[in-house]
Amino acid sequence: MNEIKKSLLITIDFPPQFGGVAAYYKHVCQNLPPDKIIVLAPGQSQDLAFDRRQSFGIIRDKNLAGLNRPAGRLFGKTAQRFRLLRFYRTLKLIVKHHKIQMILVGQVLPLGALALFLKKRRNIPYIFFSHGLDITLPQSSPRKKMLLKKIIASAQSIVANSYFTHDELVKLGAEPKKIAVVYPAPNLSAGHLPEEKIKDFASRHNLLGKKILLTVGRLVKRKGHDLVLKALPQIIKEAPNLVYLIAGDGPERGKLQDYVLQNGLSDHVLFLKNVNNSDLSAGYQLADVFIMPSRRLNNGDVEGFGIAYLEANAFGKPVIGGKSGGVPEAILHEKTGLLVNPTNTQDIAQAAIKLLTDEALAHRLGIQGLERVHSDFNWPIQVEKIKELLT
Repeated sequence: MNEIKKSLLITIDFPPQFGGVAAYYKHVCQNLPPDKIIVLAPGQSQDLAFDRRQSFGIIRDKNLAGLNRPAGRLFGKTAQRFRLLRFYRTLKLIVKHHKIQMILVGQVLPLGALALFLKKRRNIPYIFFSHGLDITLPQSSPRKKMLLKKIIASAQSIVANSYFTHDELVKLGAEPKKIAVVYPAPNLSAGHLPEEKIKDFASRHNLLGKKILLTVGRLVKRKGHDLVLKALPQIIKEAPNLVYLIAGDGPERGKLQDYVLQNGLSDHVLFLKNVNNSDLSAGYQLADVFIMPSRRLNNGDVEGFGIAYLEANAFGKPVIGGKSGGVPEAILHEKTGLLVNPTNTQDIAQAAIKLLTDEALAHRLGIQGLERVHSDFNWPIQVEKIKELLT
């Protein structure tokens, strides 16, 4: 293999910030030669301790997060252009100082526009990553869709997180040969907790002796928490000791909590807003079934893949997901979990009841999911595809 080009990853999402995209970029960087990758990311309150633990360089710029701020009605577009121009000046200096040969773009909008401009002015090539909704959401705006097509056309290569995302890129004019599919992989180093810690977690949250449905992720509409709640009364009839554990936070939290109160489900639903790694592992280990019936919304919001399904499989748990977006690539139906119609509460309820009441089936799907994660979804294998693009 030829020598890898020295690259700069520009991303608005990066640890210690929480989230699947942030974790994705961390694992990519950890599996590239440390002298060949530098990260440019927003400043975080606890970033220094995290940065010191990494083998690769990280540059923090507090102005980077502001680039993702929606433009306001009054002077909004002018202010956004000013922020982009100011950041472009910073970017030029970093590229020159570190002798950068390739730009890696974490968010196609707005950062892809900067990479496109840099390529035209300095002839530095760029590769951008796409996770699905970053290219489906902007298409409702003709101006953003046109800019997307320009960024796609000028990119040297594109990294897609699934074949679903690959196909969406092709619809926008991307050449298939320019696209590499690099699946997210779960953190296989996240070890199982000892029994006493799991019992402590269960005792603190009154989960001892309960059947547990688990969802992990941001509380956003597409994830389908609302439809699981609507299906819950039917599920409870077959599993009276059920608790639906919702781990995460987000804009839908208030609506979901109100629904639980209004429908008398408080004894069967537990919200965990701030979840540390230990509690997350305990939740996965306690869970009987992981469920997240993600659906595509009318505005283009969609699950590009769904790393949480693989995280649950990595703990040997069966999973239920919505038949939409890239989810069918994360879940093999009736092999590692079950795919359902994500808008049909009856379908969701039946799948949950099936796995909660048929322990042999649930165990088999969970073990097959675990085996698949170890054989097909690990970061060293996935990042080899990116290394090929950087030579």
